[in-house]
This record gives sequence, C-alpha cells and structure tokens, in this order.
Amino acid sequence: MAQPPIPTQIGRYIVESTIGRGAMGVIYRAHDPLIDRAVALKLVRADLLEGDERNDYIERFQREAQAAARCAHANIVAIYDYALHENNPFLTMEYVNGKSLAQVVERGRGLSIDLAVRIAHQMLDALACAHGHGVVHRDIKPGNVLIGGDGRVKVTDFGISRVGGSSLTQTGALIGTPNYMSPEQCRGESVDTRSDLFSTGAVFYELLTGELPFPGQNFHEIAYQLLYGAPVPLAQRLQSVPPSLAAFMDTALARDPARRFETAAKMSIALVEATRGIGPEQAFEAPTAILQMTTESTAPYVAEIERRLAHYVGPIASYLVRSASGRTTSLEELCHSLGSSIDKPDSRAAFLREVLAPLRTGNAARFATSAGSIATAAPATAAIAQADVDLAQADLAHYIGPIARLLVRRELEAAKNADDLWQRLATHIERPADREAFLRGRRPR
Repeated sequence: MAQPPIPTQIGRYIVESTIGRGAMGVIYRAHDPLIDRAVALKLVRADLLEGDERNDYIERFQREAQAAARCAHANIVAIYDYALHENNPFLTMEYVNGKSLAQVVERGRGLSIDLAVRIAHQMLDALACAHGHGVVHRDIKPGNVLIGGDGRVKVTDFGISRVGGSSLTQTGALIGTPNYMSPEQCRGESVDTRSDLFSTGAVFYELLTGELPFPGQNFHEIAYQLLYGAPVPLAQRLQSVPPSLAAFMDTALARDPARRFETAAKMSIALVEATRGIGPEQAFEAPTAILQMTTESTAPYVAEIERRLAHYVGPIASYLVRSASGRTTSLEELCHSLGSSIDKPDSRAAFLREVLAPLRTGNAARFATSAGSIATAAPATAAIAQADVDLAQADLAHYIGPIARLLVRRELEAAKNADDLWQRLATHIERPADREAFLRGRRPR
C-alpha cells in the first residue's frame, strides 16, 4: 500500500524528511523557522480510530507531552510543543542527530563494558529525573534510547508512561515491549519505578552480550522466560566477568521487585561499584600508569580537571575522567583525551587552555589549590549552615531529580564553604543556562 505523501508543513514547522514510520504515526525531521532550529515532529494518525477509542488515544498522547515536559533533563528528549494538525495530534521534540540502541547493537556482538556502562549510567540518570517527577516510562527498550553524535544518551517516547494520578493506564493493560518488560508488567499487574529498572537491566544485558536476556519466538515464549526462566549467566556470555558485575545483573533482573535496586540513583551507584577494577579496555577504574600517578601530588590536579570539564559536558565528566584515566599514560594525554569529548571547537580549545597551561608551566599544584578543588582545612561541613545545604539540595533537585541528595552529600565532604558547595553542585547540571539559573538562586547569607 502506498504511503501518504509527506506534508510540506505541520503547524508552523517546515517538514524536511521522514525519520521513522509506524502503524499509527510518523516522525518527521522539520525546521522551526521562528527559532531557526531543527526539530522532530511526532504526528499520530488518530483519524484511524473512532469514537471513544480515538478520544482516549488523543488524551493519552497529550499525556505523553505532559509527562515528558515535566522531565527536563539532558538525557531525556525535550518536548517543545503539542498541537493538532488536521485534527491529528503531534508533538514537537528535540531533534537528536544520531541512532537508537536498536540500530547500534548487533545480535551476537555486545559493546565494550566501558561503553555499555556509560550508556546505562545515562539511562539511569534520565530515569532518576523522570521517577522524581512521578513518571514511570513503562517501555524502556533499545529503540527508545537514542545516542547522539556526541555520544550522549537521550531517552525518548514517554507515550505509554504512567503519570502518578492518571487513570488512563489501568492495571491489566499489557503495554510495553515483551523482551524488556518486567515480570509484573507481563502479568498485567500495576507497576512502579522498579519496572523501569528491570527493563534497564535487560537493555544493559543486551548491550554487554549482544543477546536478549529473555528470548522467544512469540509473546508466550518470552512471557514464560520472564516468569519462570533465567538469563544465561554473564560468565557464560563474556570472558573474565567479575563476580561483582554478575551480582549486579542478578539484582537488576530479579523477578521479585523487592529484590531489585530501590531507585535509579542506587542502581547507578551500584553499577559504579560493580565495575571497579575491570581492565582498561573495558571499564572505568583500571590500575594504569595515570591512575598510579594519581597520588597526593596529582590528585588535586586531576580533580580540578574534572571540575573544569564538567562546565562543558555536565555530570558525565566524572565518568569521562575515570574512563580516560584507564587509557592514558600522562596528565597531558589525559587532558587531550578529555578535550575530545567537548563537541564545540571553541569550548574544547578553552578547556585545553585552562588545564594545559598550568601543567606546562609547572604550576599544576597552584592551579588546583587556588581553585579550591580539595579541602585542606578542617571538615567543611561544620562551616556550612544546614539551611544552605537544604536550599542547595532543593534547588539542585529541580534540575537533576532525586540524585541531588547524594551529590550534595558527596560534595559536602570537600566544600570549603556554602559558595564553594554551590559551585561544585553546579558542575552536575548539564545545560549552561540551567547552571547559571541554579547559581543565581544562591541567596546571599
């Protein structure tokens, strides 16, 4: 059957090409002439439905816009607009120039542990934000995880998410993708955030192994595996898998939700712990020359490099530093490796000027100390009023979700005073405009 012609314009947006097409709708790449930027338009063919079914579908589609708009985060595809075109609803979304994980992962060939872990961390950061706003995605799968040209992960398609208080997605509604849905979702029971964490674990398993944890030729076979089977252990799929990573996977894919990680933030922290000590070609914290050099004399400099990098790339800076440390053998090589993660040439050049000049002039120690990258006096927390701590945590949570509490606790250990605490926390906010807004919210004391 011939496809309908591509519209030349939807709302104010100029349609340029088709990105994807499904039974119920199409995603277009378009141009917003008002703001002069590329966008993605998701147009639903609600005209294929009739009566109450159509109204319910449009209501659920509008809820997608509301759910996603509540989740403003660097790892979630942003929603810009919602409207109707010829009586069919459409979303205007952030355009991601990249591929989905479904296009990246080849069956039978997993990614390196390093890359798989990077992707999983960013997925969990996105879910921590969404869950903090009462949103359960309900369909985490490779096709709904995009990888931009800069390597950044973007979770998309909150179209079947459940917002707290909504009555549209009732208990018993089998919505989701069978290979990745949780056992309770497969049974048609009500789900909570731990269902998304199970699905994330299933995606992570596939990223590592190139194989589905719960395979099957049809829904009934997959459902049987979910409810009664078990994935092939990682140790049989991969060589030299540490017991800690195998244990992490067992918890992530536990059939009983009570045995899984409680939150996305806790799952992310557990993943960091599970990948400690894995070889340099695979994960973050390998015992290479640069890590052995990171002693009392170099640790302040490396910590300050991470802080400077965070101003350009946001929270992923800490992971980039650990990963690059496993591949480089000198501080200068480390700086250049990290610089390659900054997309804009001007920003990359600025970062390299900041971090290389002190190293080449022999002033690395002064560079780190003057920037306040470590606390050399008594514990700083005693000098910071609890009111400042509470305010910083509340404001930070507005931008990054519930993981703010953990970051505040970590940065308190090194912050010299309240101003230093706010500066440190700002580095965990991805978008420059949001970082500036966060710092402006720092009330004088």
